[in-house]
Amino acid sequence: MSLIKRPPTIKMAPPGSHVVKRHAKISQNGIKYYVKAHNRKNRGKKSILFPENLLYLYWHGEHDHTPIGIVKGFDEYPELDSVIRFWLNFWKEQGLPFPKDFDPLIVKVIIAKESSFRSEIRSRAHNSSATGLMQILQSTLYRSEGIPENKMVEVQGHFLELKLRDLIDPVINIAAGIRWLSHKYYLLTKNNQIKRKDLYSTVKYYHQWNKLGDKYADEIFKIYKESLANQFAPIP
Repeated sequence: MSLIKRPPTIKMAPPGSHVVKRHAKISQNGIKYYVKAHNRKNRGKKSILFPENLLYLYWHGEHDHTPIGIVKGFDEYPELDSVIRFWLNFWKEQGLPFPKDFDPLIVKVIIAKESSFRSEIRSRAHNSSATGLMQILQSTLYRSEGIPENKMVEVQGHFLELKLRDLIDPVINIAAGIRWLSHKYYLLTKNNQIKRKDLYSTVKYYHQWNKLGDKYADEIFKIYKESLANQFAPIP
């Protein structure tokens, strides 16, 4: 069974608008009636994407179905390949930075490591809000939305306004996960104290910038290299 499924049209909205759910209203003469779900233009000038915008962008966009490859020890999940490629290309087109050697297979390996391709999984760790394929945290959502933390706004543009429940959808989860990987790389390039500004460091920072992050990145790249070796192994 495919992990991704096209949502109903009413669950999607072009960027610059949002979905208003079916709701009740009272007329001037006291009659209660219901307004169908519909799209409404966003207020203000802040550039922000809601879950319905991410779904619209993917399901109305052009898809590259070139296989990314199989993560060693897992099924292929080919339906995720076009999702990963779409969001990687989309964020690059928006001008967001990525390491030059960024291989889409790395995203697939992160998904395997984080969730074993279980799209609805929620972390059982104490006080953890990690949700979905790339195990995105509530704190990540706050920062991605531009909400200040300790009086500092970490993300300066291309905002996402998502709820944890939205992250169960693989299209939304991968969009947010790749956006966050780009942000981590951006922070690396701005930190003059960090000399190594490559894909390994980006993957490490995606987890955390300490020895646990080193261990995490080592595991990701070990699986990545083994997966590449399997792809090019001779057929017996």
